[in-house]
Amino acid sequence: MSFKLKDYINYIYLFIIIVVLLFLYNRYEDKLASKNMDGDYSAIQKYLLSDSSLADVKKPILWIPITYEYNARNWLSFGSRSTFDLNQPYMYLTVKSIINQCEGSFHICLIDDESFAKLLPNWSIDLKMIGSPTVDYIRSLALAKLLHTYGGMIVPPSFLCMRDLHDMYISGSSNHKMLICEVVDRNITSTTNEFYPSTTFMGAEKECPVVKELIDFMQRTISTDYTSQLEFLGEFDRWCNSRAQKHQISIISGKLIGTKTMDDTTILVDDLLSNNYIDLYPQTYGIYIPAKEILNRRHYEWFARMSPQQVLESNIILSKYILLASTPDSKKGTIEPLVNQPKKWIGYWQVPSGFGLWGMKPVPFATHLIRKNTDPKP
Repeated sequence: MSFKLKDYINYIYLFIIIVVLLFLYNRYEDKLASKNMDGDYSAIQKYLLSDSSLADVKKPILWIPITYEYNARNWLSFGSRSTFDLNQPYMYLTVKSIINQCEGSFHICLIDDESFAKLLPNWSIDLKMIGSPTVDYIRSLALAKLLHTYGGMIVPPSFLCMRDLHDMYISGSSNHKMLICEVVDRNITSTTNEFYPSTTFMGAEKECPVVKELIDFMQRTISTDYTSQLEFLGEFDRWCNSRAQKHQISIISGKLIGTKTMDDTTILVDDLLSNNYIDLYPQTYGIYIPAKEILNRRHYEWFARMSPQQVLESNIILSKYILLASTPDSKKGTIEPLVNQPKKWIGYWQVPSGFGLWGMKPVPFATHLIRKNTDPKP
């Protein structure tokens, strides 16, 4: 009996040791994962807005708004089962691509809802106290006011940048115009239009009069309607489209931001998250990734949950472009499909020894040529 008792005790000790080792191993794996995430985060940490004074900035400002919403994509603990963290790791890669391509031409600022009080005079609205969908309208109003006060360009964090946006900003905002990019239409105007300008991707010079008119229109509209009708009708985008028809706003073609193929076909999230080749414009500035649509569609929520390493190792076409843009010496360019080369028949030749070997017929050497007698006749 004593031997059996000792065996049981040994088994218990062994089980405890295995559990402890598994626990330590899991902690080690979590630490490695956090270090990898910290490496991506530290690369963009210095661009987070910490100073409210932008008066001394000489370069145009590139605004990257980050929205933090309550979600359950990654739990802080089993008890919480939710968090206010971003929890879209692929955006670390897209934001890094914007920084890598544009840091020489723009002063880059990453902002959130708490940045508006630091940057906008007399801004006293607490967006945490406002519910959806009104908070989205107020956030759009705040971004428009930032554009009017400081100028620059608003770029969504889900934009995979493959070229410096400076040329697009200069050409689009010339003659005191406001520039706006066209994306796949997702409001009621989609019944007649496949593409439509979107205020999520726009730019202008400081104190642009067109932006001031847009701010006035937003304030009037929001004060009279706080329902989802504004989003359904696309009122802000429709206003911009009407001003574009009056040549007050420059519309950037969807080919330049990856929402339209060379033959004017829409590039949907289904195409981006597939393995199929996308015929992008060779001089495109990047690929606009519809982040909100990825979160709203259950079929594609897995992409928002993937780690940066999983994104880079994936076989989908978007991952290949992200990998291309993440290289240290990334150049502008697109991925070309594999094309079958025309077949050219090659003649094969059997060696004279009859050994059964075949190969390409060699070029005749002088030793194999018949020598002509060139000696002079006596």
